[in-house]
Parts: sequence; structure tokens; C-alpha cells
Amino acid sequence: MDPYTSFQILSGDRPKYTGKKLVMLSPDASMQKIDEEASGAALRLAPSSAYRSHEEDYQKAFTEADGIVFEKFRVAVINANHDEQVKSLLYSQRSFQYEEPERYLYALEGVRSSNLLWQFICRLFGIRRDPPGAGPGPAPKDPPPVAPPVFENTAEAYWGLNALGALSGSFTGKGVKLAVLDTGMYLAHPDFEGREVVAKSFIQGESAEDAHGHGTHCAGIAVGGVRGNSGIRYGTASDAGLYVGKVLSNEGVGSDSGILAGMEWAVSQGCRVISMSLGASVEENTRYSNIYDELAGIAMDMGTLIIAAAGNDSHRNQGIIRAVNHPGNCPNIMSVGALDRRSDVADFSCGGLNPDGGLVDIAGPGVEIFSSWKLPQKYAILSGTSMATPFVAGVAAQLLEAFPEATAREIWDKLISHSRPLPLPGRDVGSGLVQSPQ
Repeated sequence: MDPYTSFQILSGDRPKYTGKKLVMLSPDASMQKIDEEASGAALRLAPSSAYRSHEEDYQKAFTEADGIVFEKFRVAVINANHDEQVKSLLYSQRSFQYEEPERYLYALEGVRSSNLLWQFICRLFGIRRDPPGAGPGPAPKDPPPVAPPVFENTAEAYWGLNALGALSGSFTGKGVKLAVLDTGMYLAHPDFEGREVVAKSFIQGESAEDAHGHGTHCAGIAVGGVRGNSGIRYGTASDAGLYVGKVLSNEGVGSDSGILAGMEWAVSQGCRVISMSLGASVEENTRYSNIYDELAGIAMDMGTLIIAAAGNDSHRNQGIIRAVNHPGNCPNIMSVGALDRRSDVADFSCGGLNPDGGLVDIAGPGVEIFSSWKLPQKYAILSGTSMATPFVAGVAAQLLEAFPEATAREIWDKLISHSRPLPLPGRDVGSGLVQSPQ
């Protein structure tokens, strides 16, 4: 990434497009024929399968090749300086279907708990209201006749797991492979000692180690166990196999090509669930990505359910609701909104504004969530749809343990049908609060 782009990102001026193109290939496209034609035209289109076993080579393919073809998904990413040549080649092969610009994607960071300081102040002075940004938002004009449930931290588990009903069930995701595509993982975290963790980086020049923290936090929610020796549980599918794909840099930034690489890798590894707490903001009345939607459908046909965060762009206490982010706005990707411990929609959680796709499908705990973090801190409390998403992914792994023969589409249906209805608009929370199988 060039220094100017890094400055833009760090200064808050986030670029949207990389200059590359995503191309959807026809179902009968032949990688062998494409490669032969490319060689004749002095172009290098790298098949993703040739790079999976060597991390450094895989990373180089994105910068040194003229394009890379993700064979499982029938998607090509074409570098800007050769896009017309490659498209002409694909047209001649009758392999070209349609194209989209490649986007930058970002870790969907919510409210960091400086709220730890707020909690200390509350305890010191006896304050009993929520910290800034964590409240339930404006009360509805006509309050529901039955008050929604309120969840608390207990000696057994943090409130998010209590909201799922996770302690009432016996399923822990055992035997299920779950992928977290994010900023990587702090692999030496003591709470993961002895666990099955497979990690791979798709970021040029960076290992799978998480120098950001976001990925470690999401992984802990999805498949973590208990906090140190305290016995307090914070992870959902605590016996699932964890597959970590680093698709966002240590600055929390990635692009479609890295995301696609991580998704294809996860599918190739046999992961039944992919959790993605990442995205790019979308304007109202904007259509979802056809390419992501198509490949998510392909992944489901292969047995893998993709779950993504709805986004944190809203300011509901100011009357502002923003549209569900890319790629969670795709109909074939399960989009997750965030709830607070009072079962109300989080102030920042995006809503299903776009009628053609872009719905919130389900909701999970997403305000003041405790989980693992990079050392030396070890733990952090964060808020965001980023936190809600791995809760849903963890429950999906629990359901796959309970119903090992179920297809990805059947697991989607079970997540929806087993969720806890809430007296809130489906636009904001979809089918309701995700629930663990009993």
C-alpha cells in the first residue's frame, strides 16, 4: 500500500476503490485455455491454486501478476495497467460475464472501551446509567406490552453468552471448522493454548500475527473458551477448529482480492462457517455486489455459510440510520446487526434500507463485549456489529455439531427459525436475537 493511501486511511479519509477490476467468469470458463491465451499475449494470470501452499508466493501473486483467478469462485482480479488486455482475452474465450471495481474494505471497529474507564468511574461514584454510545437509543412511541429481556454478566459467563442461552445447551462446535477472516490472530494467546488454530496471511509483507487486535477479539467471541483461570466463559463455540485468514492489514485495511483469497482458502480447508467482521460503507439505494453474492451462493453449495457484519455507520440517537455495508448487504451472505444487553438495537448498527438486498438477517450481542486481545493487554471490551457477527458464526458451528448432515442453507434457516423474536423492526434486527441450540 502506498504512503498516500496509508495517510488517507489513518486520517479518516477512506478511499473506496483500488483501481483493479473484479471479473465474473462464465460457468464453463477453462483456466487452462485462459492461461494458454494469456501466455500468448505476454500476460500472466495466476491461478490461485498454484499459490495456496506457499504464503509468500500467494501474497506476491497479487502484486507481480497481471491478474489472479480464483478458480473455485470463477472470479478474476485484474490489475489496472492490463485490464483492457485481459478483458479482451476473456471476451475472446467467451469467459467474461461482467465486472465490478475492486473495493477497499475495513475492520468494522465500534466503540473501544475507554468504557473500561467509564465503568471504573461508575463504580467509584455510584453512577447507574450506560456509558456514552452504549445506550438503547430513543424509546419507541408505543412501548411493547412485554419488556424485552435484560442480560447480565454472571460468574459463569459474560452477558453475550447468556443472551444466546449458550450455557443451557451442550453444543460447543466440536468437529466443525470455523474461519475468521480479519486482522489475523495473536497466536500465542494463553486462552488458546492447546487449541487447533490454522493461520494464513493474505496481506503482502505481514504474517498472520495480529498487531491490530480486532481479529483476536472476534476469534475469541466465535471460538474462545474461558478467561484465564477465572472460569468465566466468553467464547461461543469453544471446541470448534479455528482457521484464521489475515485479510486485513495491521492498520485494519484490506481489499476485495485479499478477502476473496481468504474465502477461497477457507472453503478449500473445509470450513463450514466463515465470519467476516469487515466491510465498506454503502449509500442508500445502492445495489449489492453481484460478484460477492454469486460466489457466496457457490460457497453455500459447497457447504460453507458466510456471515458478515451489517456495519457501524448509524447514529440512531441522532435519528441517522445508514445502509448495511458491503459485503453483508448481499442476499447470499447472512448480515448481522448488533444489540445491547437490554435487547435493544445498538446506536451504531446499520439498518436494512435497500429493498433490493441489503437486509439485516439476524442480530447478536454487540455492545460492551468482552473477549481476547493482543498482548500485553490480553483482553478488551469492544462494541460493534463486528462483535455480533462472531456470536452468530459460533452458533452456526454449534448447529452444525447438532446437525452434522445439514447443508449451509439449512443452517441459515435454523439460525433464523431458532432466533428469539424481539419487539423491534425487522429492518434493524432481522429475525431477532440468535440462540444456541438446546
